[in-house]
Amino acid sequence: MTTAPAPRGVDAVPALRGKYVALRAVTSADYEFLLRLQTAPENMIRWRYRGTTPSPEMLLQSLWQGVLAQFLVTRIDTDEPIGLVVAYNPEFRHGYASLAAIFEPTYEKAGWTLEATAVLLAYLFESFPFRKVYLEVIEFNYDRLASGAESIFHVEACLRDHEFHFGRYWHQYVLAIYRDEFAEVLARVAPDIAATLAARHVIE
Repeated sequence: MTTAPAPRGVDAVPALRGKYVALRAVTSADYEFLLRLQTAPENMIRWRYRGTTPSPEMLLQSLWQGVLAQFLVTRIDTDEPIGLVVAYNPEFRHGYASLAAIFEPTYEKAGWTLEATAVLLAYLFESFPFRKVYLEVIEFNYDRLASGAESIFHVEACLRDHEFHFGRYWHQYVLAIYRDEFAEVLARVAPDIAATLAARHVIE
């Protein structure tokens, strides 16, 4: 006769809040904000459309293409929407997915963008058995992230002179964040979230 192990307790609500920002599911009421966000002059080149101007209908249709999970990023103090974080193109057989994020230009260099990305990564590693999460970053965006190389992420590839913008060709970097390193990274960049997940035995 076998004895079943005692059930483990779990908080069934995912940790979608940091110290300054919270993530919530996108609704149709958010579409107007997301249209403005994606077509802001500062974001036109940096986001997926790379300088093209799709119609509003195409923007909304492509908003969900290949998406596994995406969340509106809001300020906790005002509930104001400030960005979007997206997990897309999951490969469950091989254990990876990709991540993208876009924010209001005034928040681009604030620490809140890093916190929002950390919250999404925590959600992905808690909810899915991914070994790593990839980010594809064009060279002129990379300078915002470069200080995290090897301490937060690893540069797994550089596609040299990959895209043409602003009158010249730019490299594209493929960055990766590894599950087996994420607990230590999260403890440094978002200790409150790390403590919550550790208490639930999600990360150790």
